[in-house]
Amino acid sequence: MSAITAQTVNDLRQRTGAGLMDCKKALTEANGDMEKAVEILRIKGIATRNKKADRKASEGMIAVQVDASGTSATLLELNCETDFVAKNEAFVALAKDLVGQASRNGVDNLLDQPYHADASRKVNDFLNDQVTKIGENLKVSRVLKFAASGNGRVSAYVHTGAKIAVLIELSTKSAAGASHADVADFARQMAMQVVANNGRFVRREEVSAEVVAKEREIALEFTKSEADKAIEECKRVIEDYKGQLVEQQAAQNAEAIAELEKRIVVAEKQFVASEARKKAQLSNIEKIISGRVDKYFADVCLLEQSFFRDPDKKVSQLLAELSKKVGEEVSIVRFTRFQVGETAAE
Repeated sequence: MSAITAQTVNDLRQRTGAGLMDCKKALTEANGDMEKAVEILRIKGIATRNKKADRKASEGMIAVQVDASGTSATLLELNCETDFVAKNEAFVALAKDLVGQASRNGVDNLLDQPYHADASRKVNDFLNDQVTKIGENLKVSRVLKFAASGNGRVSAYVHTGAKIAVLIELSTKSAAGASHADVADFARQMAMQVVANNGRFVRREEVSAEVVAKEREIALEFTKSEADKAIEECKRVIEDYKGQLVEQQAAQNAEAIAELEKRIVVAEKQFVASEARKKAQLSNIEKIISGRVDKYFADVCLLEQSFFRDPDKKVSQLLAELSKKVGEEVSIVRFTRFQVGETAAE
């Protein structure tokens, strides 16, 4: 059994949004296993999925550079120790300089590349100089480049404060389609959609069988847990009324006795109804599980999400409308979302 410390409990709370006591109980039940504790809280309906990532937070910013042709774009996360430095002009300029380096020379072995402004030195040497000048430890935690394959375009969006950024690639049948103004606008809108709704996949076919199986398991246990909680609550209410009835009988309070007897009858009917609901749910469990899994897909798959600016429309509908308007099929190939602090800074 892993040790359950105050820090472990707080980490679980930050990850799920559940209360401290619920987190402590879940960790105890899971013998200290963090992932199992998250699952327990989700089954009980306490955890908020993806409330917060459980990775160590760090300060910094995300810099983006999009090629003028719209066919490639680069993201770079530069970390520092304090938010004060993250807003410093020198730090912002450094992040932009480094993403420019990666855009021109590629993202592989970035720190070992010759620095673009002085080929006699490596990028890492230049970065170390900035550590001395800025006065804090600095780290390039990750860098990524999207290059459109075939006919397509890449777009980027940086959220206010440069703490979240998204790259997204769209594919079209022709070069004219890729350069169409409506395609460019849609790409930007979808990058903003990913910032707002934090999708993980483009379409449900990309979700692994293991993840789907786990979601089905959680849906089953959550449904059973929900039904059992309703039954237990009815039992609690009945016992509470009966306890009060005994007290009022001893006090010979006829009015209170009559009222409690009525409440007990109602509560017992609710108990019978809750048991019937559980039986009905279990007999229809496959449909219920499928519905809950579909809701999971609607949360994590971009094409199945409601558009953040018009919740009555799905992203898939907007894509179909765009294809019709452009006169050729437009598809979303991939996207990535960076948020400062998702990777642990050393």
